[in-house]
Amino acid sequence: MSSSRKKFLLSPYTLNIFLDCPRCFWFHVIKGKEFRRPEPPTSSLPVGMDNIIKSYFDQYRKINSLPPEVSSTLKGKLIEQSLIKDWRFWKTGLKFTDTDGQTLCGALDECLISEGLYIPVDYKTRGFDLKEDSHSYYIFQMSCYNFLIKKNNYPVSDYAYLIFYISQAIKGEGLVKFKIEVKKINTLKPDKVYETFRKALETLELKEPPPASKDCQFCLWAQRIIESHKKQLRLF
Repeated sequence: MSSSRKKFLLSPYTLNIFLDCPRCFWFHVIKGKEFRRPEPPTSSLPVGMDNIIKSYFDQYRKINSLPPEVSSTLKGKLIEQSLIKDWRFWKTGLKFTDTDGQTLCGALDECLISEGLYIPVDYKTRGFDLKEDSHSYYIFQMSCYNFLIKKNNYPVSDYAYLIFYISQAIKGEGLVKFKIEVKKINTLKPDKVYETFRKALETLELKEPPPASKDCQFCLWAQRIIESHKKQLRLF
């Protein structure tokens, strides 16, 4: 790409949209908020839980330990506070800019170090038990984190951890009981992540949006709206 062309800042989230549907991705990045996929109602509870879990892990970081409920399944120790503090936020987090000035960035919940290798960790809160393939949705996201860690000159492994906090019951005084499941997932090779990153950038160079993915429910919904509108116009 020419240095005079527009520079983009992508994330694991936007690349996941690209993998799902290049057309939705093109509209999301090029056209902005008014043309993005409709979003379901959101709750501040997952964000609040995420912050509570981070603080909880930080308490054990101070004593160079892991929370007891995950210490038998997570291998390694928590990285230093100053580093994870930076990696948790977009502005100071993990970034990679290629020779064309295109950037991929990510904010990481947690990270372990084991035998000299850095292992990304992400928290997930859920209201229902896991399905057999629940963790598979996050493989590319965690692969991006491994890619970013590597590009920032830290040695990485070929796997990552997901910690699922699944609500089970409410006790007295408002205490909620969670079932905790740790999933170790094999991540994609860094070259595969970079290949996806470059393909996504090539899509953004198109002057018109690419065809919709045949299984994209958002594009099918939008097309039905368009056809319905055309039909109504023909009635007048």
